Amino acid sequence: MGQSVSTTQWFLYGKRNFTQTGYLKHIKSYSSPVQDSAAICRGAEGADGVDLGGKCIVVTGANSGLGKEIATYAAAKGANLYMLCRSKERAEKARDEISEKTSNENIKILLADVGELAQVRKVAEELQSQEEKVDCLVCNAGVLLNDRSETSEGNEATFASHFLGGSYLLSQLLLPQLKSAGTESRVVFVTSGGMLLSKFPSWEIATNDKTKGGKYDGTKQYTYAKRGQVLLAERMAKLYPELKWVTGHPGWAATAAVDDAFGEDKKYLEPMRSEWQGAEGLTWLMSTESKNLVNGAFYLDRSVQKKHIAGAFMTEGSYTRNKDSEVDEMMENLKKASGL
Repeated sequence: MGQSVSTTQWFLYGKRNFTQTGYLKHIKSYSSPVQDSAAICRGAEGADGVDLGGKCIVVTGANSGLGKEIATYAAAKGANLYMLCRSKERAEKARDEISEKTSNENIKILLADVGELAQVRKVAEELQSQEEKVDCLVCNAGVLLNDRSETSEGNEATFASHFLGGSYLLSQLLLPQLKSAGTESRVVFVTSGGMLLSKFPSWEIATNDKTKGGKYDGTKQYTYAKRGQVLLAERMAKLYPELKWVTGHPGWAATAAVDDAFGEDKKYLEPMRSEWQGAEGLTWLMSTESKNLVNGAFYLDRSVQKKHIAGAFMTEGSYTRNKDSEVDEMMENLKKASGL
């Protein structure tokens, strides 16, 4: 099946599952409690029973949107929280707001643009100097741009922030701390249902190599990065099965990033989820016992999802599938591009 059929099926599938309507339908089947907001603390009325006391949680892009919701939840559950953000001013404002809501004063800020590889290395070293273990790394940060932008190191910004630096390099550098946390440790890549539209293309296309003269399409660059995260989780689950590696889709949530990227076109995604409704399933991936997680799986609202729907009648098909050899090539290119 081709791109037009894939896109049509994706939209129909999304309207049923990614919207607020889908969320409200899905939570009816939950086997454990669900909160109405992120800031409900341990033992408070309406809490879901989760306790993250003693856990070290790192959330990237934690000062706004889904990342802030995830960070707020972790703080409310008593975690030792690290907020990895680009802006010192915005990070401090968000930290103070989260601390006030949750009464958790054990919230620290790490400053880095995860699209800048040198900054990722530096911030990983900073964290490693303070913590022997990391129980959960949530890779949420990244940009979705309509116009092409490069990092100072010459990488296309969407690909670098979501995938190369923000997912691959950061998780590889923190492997010793993740392993030290034991069998309950995990990495959560915040991906997107948009990845269902495409396989991971050649490296030149995925990175929008300007020397090849390719036209820039911000949405496609985002899609490629998000498919890459899904493939990365699959491969890392095989390489390091003692840890849990999962990807989670928040659904179509009404965030400022979506406003910036889609503008008036976001009306086609209505009724959109609130930020908490988008983040709730991701906080479950962060906090549930590892025995409840399928290693390498793609999740929406606490449930494992299909990674391909481009076949006839939304069967998996082959249009969005990558061969093992293509994933091998992707992994080699990630290692080379990140300098590992």
